[in-house]
Amino acid sequence: MKLYYDKRTKNPIYYAQQGFRNGKKTTTRNVKTIGKHSELLKITDDPLTYAKEQIKELNHELKSNKVSMEVKIDFDKKLKVTNDIVSSSNRLNIGYFFLQKIYHDLKIGSFFKKATSDLKTTFDPQQVNRFMTYARILEPDSKLGTYDHLHRYYERPTFEYVHMLRTMDILEKNYDEYISHLFKHSNSIVQRDTSVCYFDCTNYYFEIECEDEDYIDEVTGEILKGLRKYGPSKEHRSTPIVEMGLFMDSRGIPISMCINSGSDNEQTCVLPIEKKCLRCYTGKNLFTVLMQVWVH
Repeated sequence: MKLYYDKRTKNPIYYAQQGFRNGKKTTTRNVKTIGKHSELLKITDDPLTYAKEQIKELNHELKSNKVSMEVKIDFDKKLKVTNDIVSSSNRLNIGYFFLQKIYHDLKIGSFFKKATSDLKTTFDPQQVNRFMTYARILEPDSKLGTYDHLHRYYERPTFEYVHMLRTMDILEKNYDEYISHLFKHSNSIVQRDTSVCYFDCTNYYFEIECEDEDYIDEVTGEILKGLRKYGPSKEHRSTPIVEMGLFMDSRGIPISMCINSGSDNEQTCVLPIEKKCLRCYTGKNLFTVLMQVWVH
């Protein structure tokens, strides 16, 4: 702490000035106004000496850690949102611990260990899937939005955005095995009742002008149908749509799902997924009786 005043004026203002470092640069700022020369003459015959004594007292308080300061806050004034770290919240999300218990009971880690046994991955796809699952439940957002908010979780996961995309590739490659694994291990958490199963479809529209064209597989020569196609929409939209079908048990807990072209008939979509469910689950004695499908 040092004394600062403009020596060129006859009636200077005395300040207590403090130096501080801003990155690699060093600068100073006035932290206290001691008084104007003419005003200090009312209480002392030598304002300059008085100001120097004030600086000595401030330095002594700094060394003794007995600094007092007065801060005025206007609670009616709205603060502007900034990207500065100092203005961000330091609260961490620990509420996902409840979900973490269920996640581990489903033994999803063992699934990823098996699915990646022949892959040379440099990241942990199980960790990526874990926090993507938490985010979908607690704070639904895009993949990039989820990645930007990872610092809010107590564990502070450190994987990269590209690892999220690669994890989804692993899930896509092992989709049927993953769904079957979840169904099997969910019985340890809640008793699944598949005596009656329900099936329903919904659709998602895309803000594009043209539907996807059909294309030919260069290897097999098979004609593959485009996914986003024109079809009947409950919202009467004239944009291409994609159809999603969902199987549920008698308690409304999902069993499996399918994604089909928007122009496919709902009633014809249920047959392939029904056969897949019977093939994946019946061998494990999880279905007690023949599935009854209700198409709404």
